[in-house]
Amino acid sequence: MTYRQINEFDAEKFTAATVPTSYVSVPDFYAGKTIFITGGTGFLGKVFLEKLLYSCKDVETVYILIREKKGKTPQQRVEDLFNKPIFSRLKQKDSQCMKKVTAIIGDLSEPGLGISKDDEELLLQKVSVVFHVAANVQFYKEFKEIINTNVGGTKYVLQLCQRIKDIKAFVHISTAYCHTDQKVLEERIYPPPAELSEVLKFLQQPQHDKKQIKELFKKQPNSYTFAKALAETYIAENCGRVPTIIIRPSIISASLKEPLPGWVDSWNGATGLITASYNGANRVLLGEGSNFLDLIPVDFVANLAIVAAAKCTSSLKVYNCCSSGCNPLTLKQLVSHMNNVGFDKNVSIIFTNNKASLSTLTFFLQTTPSFTADMFLRVTGKSPRYMKIQSKLTIARNALNFFTCHSWVMKADNSRRLYASLSLHDRHTFPCDPTDIDWKKYINIYIEGINQFLMKKRS
Repeated sequence: MTYRQINEFDAEKFTAATVPTSYVSVPDFYAGKTIFITGGTGFLGKVFLEKLLYSCKDVETVYILIREKKGKTPQQRVEDLFNKPIFSRLKQKDSQCMKKVTAIIGDLSEPGLGISKDDEELLLQKVSVVFHVAANVQFYKEFKEIINTNVGGTKYVLQLCQRIKDIKAFVHISTAYCHTDQKVLEERIYPPPAELSEVLKFLQQPQHDKKQIKELFKKQPNSYTFAKALAETYIAENCGRVPTIIIRPSIISASLKEPLPGWVDSWNGATGLITASYNGANRVLLGEGSNFLDLIPVDFVANLAIVAAAKCTSSLKVYNCCSSGCNPLTLKQLVSHMNNVGFDKNVSIIFTNNKASLSTLTFFLQTTPSFTADMFLRVTGKSPRYMKIQSKLTIARNALNFFTCHSWVMKADNSRRLYASLSLHDRHTFPCDPTDIDWKKYINIYIEGINQFLMKKRS
């Protein structure tokens, strides 16, 4: 019996008949409650906000932390947010839904989140569930900025939760790649990669040598995952009485179904590399074809966060939100699916574990053709563009090289146990178990979403 079959068998034990009479549905949990969200304007945050309002229609109020912007009132920022296509089905269902959302001006990197005393008092008295979704996800931003936002911001959100009058749940969105020195990543708190006090002491120095910084997070692929690991440690050591949940998504990718199939709004994560490979701009990847690419649709992450908060207990709980432990997708399969789902493309990727070979192959298969194409454009009086694409691709590939040349098994027993404990109606409303994702169909949806929402092509 395979790992997948074992988990499917376990899930069968949880049927509608075994749901206790005292069971509270997920929408009923949120009825009448006031929610505070950081990162509500980001990729995951928008999907989360839309789903919460769409499927938990009786939620009282949702406060979202938004940075101040000149020439725009807070509520104008909310209106701009709701004008995006992701909120179309919600507005069709409830044209007044926007009235439930109120902007709170603040900044994640500022002490106390930079919010006013009046807004702080409002949150302390009314909020009962907090979702900390915001983060600086730029892998190679200045080290101090990454720490201030991703660790300092988490500290300030938790401190707010500790003072909230009737806190029911604090949900922190982390990353599954906090501890990449482990081959099997379980749903537990690991020792920190460095002492937070030492990191903060280091940041107080007037100048920071790049070699010293790299030495500081040598076990981590980048400063983002390093900061996320430190944030988890801070939460574990300081959450105290606050009912706390840490959710660790792997590589967040386009939506599977909700609010729109294939919805994606940026080139971050795997999106840029998938697009470049599908369009022929990328021909080489660092790693082996048998390595896992642990994608998780953004709607699955949002659903797990909503469900986990509704079923939160008093103890700290960690949920891995990933696919490699139950339904793995390899890099070779990804390429195969690109070629076999109705696209008139011949996607061909060479895999190599050698960085020198990567550079050589890139030069001959990508750089040289791009340079030649740009020369032709110049001769014909057109603006060159292919080398610019290659430059952006290099940045995207460098950010993902570590993740394509390594492979991990990410256990998600807590997540799947939580999903299995739900009523059939809640399971249908909030799907978050990736076991049955058909990757061939999903890659088709993903690329169609890229074409529709990023490249603005018609399906």
